Amino acid sequence: MPEYNIKTKPDYLKLGQKVDEVLESDFLDGTYIVRAISSDDHKDLLLHELMNIIERTGTDKYDANRKGVCHDEFLGYDYDIQAGTIEIKNRRIMMPKSYTYPTVFGDTIWHFYEHALIDRGYSVRIDLLLFYDSNQLRRARKKYPEALGVRKGLDQYLYKFKDPKNKKDALIGIVKISR
Repeated sequence: MPEYNIKTKPDYLKLGQKVDEVLESDFLDGTYIVRAISSDDHKDLLLHELMNIIERTGTDKYDANRKGVCHDEFLGYDYDIQAGTIEIKNRRIMMPKSYTYPTVFGDTIWHFYEHALIDRGYSVRIDLLLFYDSNQLRRARKKYPEALGVRKGLDQYLYKFKDPKNKKDALIGIVKISR
């Protein structure tokens, strides 16, 4: 999708519909945990190297010393990844009413273009969508009750692998959004 870049504001609806159609045709009915990744967050790796790590380990969390986005805000939670949930039913993505754009990918790139400015100070292009089996993850929990919470609603995007030694077993697929 060379038409998807962040030099100018993306057409969220058009790009979203294009990717959503692929997701609906390539994934079976079910509930998935979906993590969006930008290769720009992994500057020391080429995209295919990052994909190889993800395929081998099940996650892009390959460096225990590397701090993720909103690291300080999420310190009070026992989590492995930030991700969203989607449901596909009758080969159609079931759209949550809370979405700003009526496509899963369109709403996701909107967040990465507009809201990344809050967390990072710059917009981010999504290169990969990681699809996980929702039965192999659980919502993250606070490590201790007195821990500070996150901004309203963000805790719903924090997940923990049920079997941390087999994260790759939870990974169902990787969707590459080519540049």
